[in-house]
Amino acid sequence: MMIDVYICEDDVKQLEQIHTIVRRYLMIEKLDMRIAMATADPQAILAEADNQHQRLYLLDIELGTPMNGIELAQKLRQVDVNCKIVFITTHAEMLTLTFKYQLEVLDFINKDEPEALQARLIQILNLAQTRLTSSQHHQAAYVQFKVGEQVRSVRADEVLFIESAQVPHKLIVHMANAQFEYYGTIKQAATLNKNFYRCHKSIVVNQTCITVINKRLHQLTVSNGETIDCSVAASRALAKLVRVSKM
Repeated sequence: MMIDVYICEDDVKQLEQIHTIVRRYLMIEKLDMRIAMATADPQAILAEADNQHQRLYLLDIELGTPMNGIELAQKLRQVDVNCKIVFITTHAEMLTLTFKYQLEVLDFINKDEPEALQARLIQILNLAQTRLTSSQHHQAAYVQFKVGEQVRSVRADEVLFIESAQVPHKLIVHMANAQFEYYGTIKQAATLNKNFYRCHKSIVVNQTCITVINKRLHQLTVSNGETIDCSVAASRALAKLVRVSKM
């Protein structure tokens, strides 16, 4: 899987410098990586965050916005526990905060040593590729849900389906022997994993957990025996995607 590199730096000149170093090295070495975004806006970075891709974030700490690099890293880590984060900054005194907030930073590059910037970036690109490729082969896919103030990680293959609760903006995650609620939208839930499919306006099903597709009743049966509603269009689409009993 290709690794996406995201750069967030508020100094236009330094942003261009980092972008150029990374772009040239990736082009020369033909690494399975690409620059997905280079911006001064942390909100733009955050808007792209998910846990379905291999990602490396190169972040400045002082971004000149209400959200600094430490806060951005916290939010990114909540969404993607496996992403790699590197700080490129002059604020070496803030290094201790990365331990306080348990950010698991891959590295820290001091801008006060510009002559070493290229070498350090190249070193980090190679290290990130090694670490992320290794984790891709050895870790099962997980999805993260923010439950209250905590982030709950669940194996994607253990999620049967997600449905809207009676409380507005609240969803229920159904597993084989448990369920829990969290705040979110059905639209967003469908993007959490490649096997999640929106089968109804209020339901997202895990395609790998479907055992029966009943096109007559517009229902699906999942692996624990529960039945859920399915739209006519989704029934037809899933019948082509999933090899299970059809009625």
